[in-house]
Amino acid sequence: MPAMPRRAILPAAGLAVSLVVALPAMAQQLLGPNLALPPSAAFAAPVAPLNTPHRVVADDRFAFNATENWLIPHYFEQVREKQKRAARSKKYERNLPEGIRANPAKGDLLPLTLLARLDRLPGPLQRELPPNRPDTERIVVGKNVLMVRRSTGEVLDILPNILH
Repeated sequence: MPAMPRRAILPAAGLAVSLVVALPAMAQQLLGPNLALPPSAAFAAPVAPLNTPHRVVADDRFAFNATENWLIPHYFEQVREKQKRAARSKKYERNLPEGIRANPAKGDLLPLTLLARLDRLPGPLQRELPPNRPDTERIVVGKNVLMVRRSTGEVLDILPNILH
């Protein structure tokens, strides 16, 4: 093999060094967009979470997940902001049917006959949320959003004081 001239050695060495430096970053990008952090993520300021009260969850399978915990309060916060800016904002009374308390506790049983008369979440919000888990439904009772088992009426999880 012929000897390389000195002028060609320097660019080749620079190329080798740059490849050694760049290979780990390239390998991380080859893993896929979901596994590799975007370059701006390391420098982005953390987003402050909404102030929601701490909740105790008995069974994670039938509890509001992180998406629901963020989307539901955020949606109703946006609705409140629009109502504040509206020229004629109305406050609607949320009268509960007889036999239902305004603040049910986890594990309470709601009467099945009255369960159908309770308000569901608004359509635009339901389209953004993940589908309901089997045999569950999200309903509004007073100021709270509940996850209820359809077959028994049992309250599985509560997001307290979401509506004002």
